[in-house]
Amino acid sequence: MLTLGGHAVLVWLHVLGACVWIGGQLVVAAVVPLTLGDSALARAVGRRFQIVAWPAFALLVATGVAQAYSEGITPATLLASAAGRTLGVKLLFVLVSGAAALVHVLTPESRRSPRLAGILGGVSFVSAVVAALYGVVLGGA
Repeated sequence: MLTLGGHAVLVWLHVLGACVWIGGQLVVAAVVPLTLGDSALARAVGRRFQIVAWPAFALLVATGVAQAYSEGITPATLLASAAGRTLGVKLLFVLVSGAAALVHVLTPESRRSPRLAGILGGVSFVSAVVAALYGVVLGGA
């Protein structure tokens, strides 16, 4: 039997955070259209998701940084290798995902405009999915 070491737990926590961040966005995208005409209910769904989403995003960032350092990748060496450059692209998509979600949460315009909310949510979701793809690429490197 293989041993369950610290690296495996770190990767598992990272994947768990990604499941919550990405999967939760997908569930919210499927549920919110059912709340048409009830903006209070739509906001309640979004607020409830945030209770788990932002800690999951923080977990993703923390475990991602820990994994990078365990692989010897630091900000100074990020672009020095193929894996580092791939990680840099992944981080760009993570940043876009988090930023789009944050703008969606913090801007009053997003709360008033379902279209803008949908665009920001879509950008966050698609960016997170692409970041996950780059994570798979890195895992196979």
